[in-house]
Amino acid sequence: MELVIFRLVQEGLTNIHRHSGSKTAVIRVAREGDRISVEVQDQGKGISRERLAEIKSQGAGVGITGMRERIRQFGGELTIDSNALGTTIRTTLLAKVPPAKEHNPRQLLRA
Repeated sequence: MELVIFRLVQEGLTNIHRHSGSKTAVIRVAREGDRISVEVQDQGKGISRERLAEIKSQGAGVGITGMRERIRQFGGELTIDSNALGTTIRTTLLAKVPPAKEHNPRQLLRA
């Protein structure tokens, strides 16, 4: 699961660098019970409505397709929201580690 999260963030940052024009990005990783959420957000030019519709209908490029495949391994879902203020990619994954082990931050993302 750590590798999946790493690759999701990596692809998100690559897309920001290549397409958005944003000089910054915000990355959030959080755990609530048996779910881990990952969010990558930029303040770039956003994705056109046409392109966003194409991406959402699974007709996206290799990067987004790869993200979706990785997420499916953990029962996850991917959402992309975009407008003229930027783009946010959100993912929720099912954690395999029982919540009782959350006290150790190094184990938070281990599956």
